[in-house]
Parts: sequence; structure tokens; C-alpha cells
Amino acid sequence: MSDLRFNSIAGAVLASVLGIMGVGVAADAIIEPNYPEKAGFLPVVEVASTGGAAAEPAGPPDFGRLFADPAGLAELIARGDRLHAQCVSCHTFEAGGANRTGPNLHDAFGRAVASHAGYEYSEAMIAHGGTWDYLALDAFLLSPMTNTRGTKMNFAGVRNETDRVALIAYMRSISPINVPLPAPLPEAAPAEAEATEGEAPAATPG
Repeated sequence: MSDLRFNSIAGAVLASVLGIMGVGVAADAIIEPNYPEKAGFLPVVEVASTGGAAAEPAGPPDFGRLFADPAGLAELIARGDRLHAQCVSCHTFEAGGANRTGPNLHDAFGRAVASHAGYEYSEAMIAHGGTWDYLALDAFLLSPMTNTRGTKMNFAGVRNETDRVALIAYMRSISPINVPLPAPLPEAAPAEAEATEGEAPAATPG
């Protein structure tokens, strides 16, 4: 009795499995799968090109021209006076002012680098050498940590060129050291002159 019941159950299970397989085969025969050779959507990945010539860096500010104009220079000094407020947490600017995180900057413009008495400079600043003139200050203020790697001045820099020029104008105005202005940079040739250089001369009637 038990054998008959087992055989009945096994037969039913086998019939179910065969039936499911048969349905799958029939479905594949009726509906043929069709996959395109290329995907309908491809993700767009932008890759920055590393080839080609790098952009030319901008030249230095034209201090000889900017500071030669008295009215313009006065405006730059006033702007620099306002901007230097962001520096007073680390520096003093009055004559005889104390050193803070950084040295007193009253006579920084025009003096030798790493030469203020009583301040312990980093080895990197001592090795910098030179004098804090127009171009040296401009390059340093742009990015102190890049210009002098290892400096104690943990400051990102002044990216805006007009702000840098204004700070330098202010530092120059309070410094007792006189540094002659550099000669104005040569002006670029007018675009019109460049455009006419390649033109062929007009034919004269013969």
C-alpha cells in the first residue's frame, strides 16, 4: 500500500517537472529572443585631455605703469590698507611692532628676506634669499607655500592680482625703504597692425 502511494507521488512530481520544461521549450520556439549587437545606451565618460600645449602663464603686474599714476596709486594704497586687516592676526604693521606668528612687516618692503631682528625664520625662508621688491612680493603673496616650500606662513595666498598689487602698494607706502619703480612693461602692438601685416599690397593699374 505504501509502495503504491510512493510511486503515485513520484510520478506526479516527475510529470510536473516535465510539464514545466515543456512550457519553457514551447515559449522559446514561439518567442525568439533578439538582443541587439550594441547596447541602446552607453554611459558618457569625459576624460580630460593631457595632450597639447599648456596655457601660457600671465605675466607679472606692470608696477612701473600702475604706480606711476598718482591718483591710481592712492586708490591702490587705500584698498591695500583695507585688505591688510586680514593679516593682523599674524603680523603687525606699525613701526617697532612686535612679532607675532609672523614677523613685523612695517619695513618688509625693500628689506632683505628673513632679516627682521628677533624673529626666528624657517630654514626654507632663510634659504629663499633676495630682497622683498615688487616682483618678489607678488610671487610670494600669490602662493606662499608654493613659492617657499617649508615656510611657516600657512596661508593659501592672494589669487586676485589687483588685491596683491594693492597690498604691495600699501606695504610700500609704510616702509621707510625706497625701492625705485621698475620700468613700465612694453605695451602690446595694436591688433589692427597685426591684422594688416599679412595682407597683400593692392595691385596698381598698369
